[in-house]
Amino acid sequence: MNRTIWINSTLPDACDIFSRNLRYLLHHVNPHKVPLAFACIGSANVCGDNLGPLIGTILTRHSLPNVYGTMAEQLNALTLPDYMPLLKAIEKSCCLVAVDAAIGNKAQCGYLTLTKGTLSPGSALRRELPPLGALHITGVFEHLDDYDCRKLLPVFCRQITAALICSSSSSLTLALRGMGRSCHNYHTIL
Repeated sequence: MNRTIWINSTLPDACDIFSRNLRYLLHHVNPHKVPLAFACIGSANVCGDNLGPLIGTILTRHSLPNVYGTMAEQLNALTLPDYMPLLKAIEKSCCLVAVDAAIGNKAQCGYLTLTKGTLSPGSALRRELPPLGALHITGVFEHLDDYDCRKLLPVFCRQITAALICSSSSSLTLALRGMGRSCHNYHTIL
């Protein structure tokens, strides 16, 4: 069983904690430094569940390659089975990072998780979809209601995308360091 790293998104240094742990996990799941690919799962029409497509859209706007699942082209319960052959082929040449929303209890609400190993999308809703990813990231909601979503989505999106952009390629990370921007302050330009 893979250990999950839980990060409280309300902490002032949550982005730095998330970024350090993401780099640590990527080092272990991607020792040969193959290109990264992103499976951003969720439904654009459901508040909270649209975390994955929002992340995918932001990553594509920052010109990251190999991003699957955006607000325009979703990876959700209906489309994911059709995308699985492509995603499984991509996993052979890239390190696939899965991003999704998760439902947890009140104590878990507002946390970001990083887990080495596959994601089982739809498991909270008892849907049987194929697992995917070398590691996965979730933003945890207690409920998919409007209040939770309005409060947590911007925080999750800012922290996850800043860390993914900083960790997606060594050249981008080096370029950001050369410009004097760490992942901690990079989120201000998202």
